[in-house]
Amino acid sequence: MCTVSWLPQEDGYTLCFNRDERHSRTPALPPAAREDGDVRYLAPLDGESGGTWLATNEFGITLGILNRYRVPGYAPPAQLVSRGLLVLELAGMATARNAVAALENRALKRVQPFSLVAVEPGQAVRVVAWDGQALTGLTHRSPGLILTSSSVTEPEVDAARRTAFAALARVTPEALAELHRSHLPERGRCSVCMHREDAETQCFSQVTVGPDRVTLLHVPDAPCRGTALPPLDLLRRNAPCPAPS
Repeated sequence: MCTVSWLPQEDGYTLCFNRDERHSRTPALPPAAREDGDVRYLAPLDGESGGTWLATNEFGITLGILNRYRVPGYAPPAQLVSRGLLVLELAGMATARNAVAALENRALKRVQPFSLVAVEPGQAVRVVAWDGQALTGLTHRSPGLILTSSSVTEPEVDAARRTAFAALARVTPEALAELHRSHLPERGRCSVCMHREDAETQCFSQVTVGPDRVTLLHVPDAPCRGTALPPLDLLRRNAPCPAPS
């Protein structure tokens, strides 16, 4: 259960991410600077699986994962691999293309359905969806909402949140962050900052990638009431040139 939105900017972008989770889930660890080989990245960690729903690295690559629900014909395997571990596996990739290619080459039969968003400066967003049998991909170019998901009445929730984002008079980083904090159309299961008896928006993250720096701002609570932690920064690093063929 999540909502992710995006605004491309000159040599960078802003990405906002609400993570919705049940109240009974073990609290997550706050974001920290971590390493994958020689690549530094910023990510919180899930309190149960040790994976993550969001990671951004020094190349300006951001990966976010959303659960998919009620996939027709899907039957989970006996032994599952957490979806969040996939994000950690890909967190050191120098390009979104490389991340998607690595995912395409990975065995996924033990992973439940998901949608993965891969973002990099100057490119359309790559969205990859796994339904338990096949991996499909598309590109997303419009500023604003990329994806949202819900474990209950998903078509209703999706429609309500898309309407809220479509109503933005102007898509700016401030407008996206405000909408992620909002209770539009009304406080409850459909609102962007979601509240139900069993679950709610547990945190909000805003990634800002500029020409020289990658910044992660994180609110470890529902963004309508939470206070942001001190932002984390990485110096931006140029992706290595591809080897000649």
